[in-house]
Amino acid sequence: MTHLGHLGNPKREISLFIFVLLVMSVLYATPRLFAGGFSAGFFKELLVDCLVMATACLPVWWLHFRKWTALPMKTRFALHLLTGMLYYAIWVILYQFYNRWMGIPLMTGRQMVQNIGPNLLFYIQVFSSLHIDLFFREREYQQNRERELRELAHRAEIESLKAQIQPHFLFNTLNSISASVPAENEHTRVLIAQLADTFRYALRSTREELVPLWQELDFLKNYLLLEQSRFGKRLEFKIVADDGCRQVSIPPMLLQPLVENAIKHGIEPAVDGGRIDITCSLEQGLIQFCIRNTGAPYTGTVEGMFNADGVGLSNTAKRLSNQFGEKLHIALDENGAVTVSFALPAGPR
Repeated sequence: MTHLGHLGNPKREISLFIFVLLVMSVLYATPRLFAGGFSAGFFKELLVDCLVMATACLPVWWLHFRKWTALPMKTRFALHLLTGMLYYAIWVILYQFYNRWMGIPLMTGRQMVQNIGPNLLFYIQVFSSLHIDLFFREREYQQNRERELRELAHRAEIESLKAQIQPHFLFNTLNSISASVPAENEHTRVLIAQLADTFRYALRSTREELVPLWQELDFLKNYLLLEQSRFGKRLEFKIVADDGCRQVSIPPMLLQPLVENAIKHGIEPAVDGGRIDITCSLEQGLIQFCIRNTGAPYTGTVEGMFNADGVGLSNTAKRLSNQFGEKLHIALDENGAVTVSFALPAGPR
């Protein structure tokens, strides 16, 4: 199950942590308050005790709900054996410091042993509450993700059925057009062949879950050559891929919406056009994909780009998140050029 330490709302998590500490402190203090009376001195002692316990919880919370969020839940539960001792060691140090500061005798070894039980109970109550909340948030996230995957699969099935309607008629028609073109118009023949290859790959993408990266890049090359015939010198492009990642399998048509978005918003509005660079590099077991375009400078925000794009960026971002748990990153340089990037594991899928 995906851990939400890096996906949740930090303000919400911090507020929840403070709320749990307050509730548990009240539950811890109430019986002692009624047993010891409501004198100012006893109330002050109880308040200090709760503050010290709450402070000792802070580094443990940071470790479990910030630092170790990528670890399996079983491992994190096992680590509570260590962090529980860390919590109590911090509690003892803080109390000894407080006693020294207030001129109170330091705790003896016997007193330290006697305080293990109440502190351990407080620790278990606080972090059990936080883990229960995390469990339900993870479950909700997983259910939403599964629902989106079902919707995507349903839409993909519909698109697949649409794409299979008389595909041979389309290819036969393109072949007939190519055969009727005079020999002196060889460039037109090449364009028709590239268009047929583009349609053929698009049709194939509805039937296969994964394709080698080199096939995806060949498709992008044909696609950009067709666009180049439309824009002429206004469109330049370059595709670079490390040899080590060209055989890796990726979902088909993963990069095309990003390239199409770059043409639509970067190249097409610019009088002088621009350039599109596509790079695929292998780094530490990950394939880093990067699509950068110049042209019309983008003056808005990254958040606004997702909202204004329509479907290209947003659908690709959902696809990456739902299938791989990866994020789509967008960066703008000082000239308004846009760089879209993401990473996928290079291992088998």
